[in-house]
Amino acid sequence: MDAEDRKNHPAGEDGVETVDTGDDVIELVDIVNEERPPARTPDEDEIRRSVVETAERIARDMFPSIAERIIREEIDKLKRDS
Repeated sequence: MDAEDRKNHPAGEDGVETVDTGDDVIELVDIVNEERPPARTPDEDEIRRSVVETAERIARDMFPSIAERIIREEIDKLKRDS
């Protein structure tokens, strides 16, 4: 259905009413159906590199506090046992 048909038929085929404001009407279907380049899928090396970077970042962020807690717990055990 083109713009002229929309003016003559207030409800489209799908039952959605369109209002003519004088501006061009772009429907979601028009946008979705536009040609886009195919999405590039990352290769195995990129995925592996990303996982390694994420794991290293998490370890750098979490390891110091975990190590500190374990060391304090062991010190407390040694103090209690002596």
